[in-house]
Amino acid sequence: MVNRRGLPKEVITDNGSNFVGAERELHELVQQLNIYTMIASTANQGVKWTFNPPISPHFGGAFESMIKSAKKAIYAILGNSDVTDEELLSAMTGAESLINSRPLTYQS
Repeated sequence: MVNRRGLPKEVITDNGSNFVGAERELHELVQQLNIYTMIASTANQGVKWTFNPPISPHFGGAFESMIKSAKKAIYAILGNSDVTDEELLSAMTGAESLINSRPLTYQS
């Protein structure tokens, strides 16, 4: 994701245990680093990580719908076949193009 589109300004996720655990592990890792070494080697990118409220799946309706569309597009392209890395990258790029071609909001 970062290689194709750059570093995001904000990441919005649901409260799945895998996301909550990943955030905790990242905070623990950052606390173990020497702050001066970290500042010297990388600039603070300022990615904001936001969680939807617990037990509120309706808050993520828009991006859950896009995930569903991406899964359908990838399945339509690949089906159940075994693919190489290049074929998988091509399928992901095609699904990305399909999703990015649609409008972000409702059109009146």
